[in-house]
Amino acid sequence: MTWTTRIIQILLAAAFVMFGILKLSTHDLQMKIFTSTYGYSVGFMYIVGVVELITGIGLIIGLWHPRIALLSAGVIAMIMASAMLTHIRSHEGMRTSIPPLIFLAMAIFLVARNSRERAREWH
Repeated sequence: MTWTTRIIQILLAAAFVMFGILKLSTHDLQMKIFTSTYGYSVGFMYIVGVVELITGIGLIIGLWHPRIALLSAGVIAMIMASAMLTHIRSHEGMRTSIPPLIFLAMAIFLVARNSRERAREWH
């Protein structure tokens, strides 16, 4: 694994651990955005928070176990694609879709990189 891959994986892990904690801590602003702006329930916010926290931890564990990193990065890519659609659906404009797009690109990079390494191991 290259240093670039490790740095991206650590940054993404730190971000998703923080995102998960923010959602699980029932921060007032986070709850308002999730319920009023996006129209989701508080229960769904908790589910997303748990998934984000688990995937962040999965990326950390993935530094030693690449298959877990591959799975975690794939789930993060799905979460970020959904986040972009949520921003677009709530008419917030393209500017609010840029952070999820960056995280999506980072996750796709990790999936592609880990998939390539897995393919090399099999041949």
